[in-house]
Amino acid sequence: MSVQDILDYMRLRYDAYASQDAPGYDDDDLCALFNKAQKVFAKSLYNQFGNPTRIGAEETEKRSKDLVQLKAHEVVNPPFLPGDHPNSYFVDLPLDFWVALKEELDISYTNSCGDIVSDSRIPVKPIKEDYYNANVKNPYKRPYKELVWRFDRERTDISTQASNTNSKRNEIILFDGATADNYRVSYYRAPKDIVDPAVSSSFCEFDEMHHEKIADLAVELAMQTTDRPGLQSKMIENSKIIE
Repeated sequence: MSVQDILDYMRLRYDAYASQDAPGYDDDDLCALFNKAQKVFAKSLYNQFGNPTRIGAEETEKRSKDLVQLKAHEVVNPPFLPGDHPNSYFVDLPLDFWVALKEELDISYTNSCGDIVSDSRIPVKPIKEDYYNANVKNPYKRPYKELVWRFDRERTDISTQASNTNSKRNEIILFDGATADNYRVSYYRAPKDIVDPAVSSSFCEFDEMHHEKIADLAVELAMQTTDRPGLQSKMIENSKIIE
């Protein structure tokens, strides 16, 4: 469906539910509602507890294909700023980063013979602070040449919005003597917004089979913004839309 087709469909669906004195929506309003619905839809498919089938991202081929248009891959190159923990570095994430699917790190270090060794695609393991505290001195669990740890970290400046110079960050923890080279991350990004076709061209990134589902969800969001009981959502946590 084109953006205009989506807006026409939303208006038709809304008019079917709403009475004549219900608030109207122009194309900008409908685009905003659809954009919000896209994000709700994407999150529900990623989180197994956010949809009635209890199937999360990557669990089935269908679910993987539902979200495949939002997949992205980035190689973040050094230099990296030193992190807050010993043998750690801060890594700036892509501006459109939403949630990681796979993380790997290229590292280099000096071996026992004095030679510089470079290893590629070392697995990166997400951990929490309590795991770090419990295992940082454990020789069987702490980082080594085949494993890197990773913390989620706040932006450099949390008082301003995310930007190319103030992006989301990870903190990676390596074993003593190792240096971080390239950080490789496969991730889901947020869906791109559609805009009023009278202003600019755009399209819905999801497969066309999902366009009406998302538009229906957007109409439900529109109805939920009113105070009229007759226009309230007929769906319980989107269970009839999100499969």
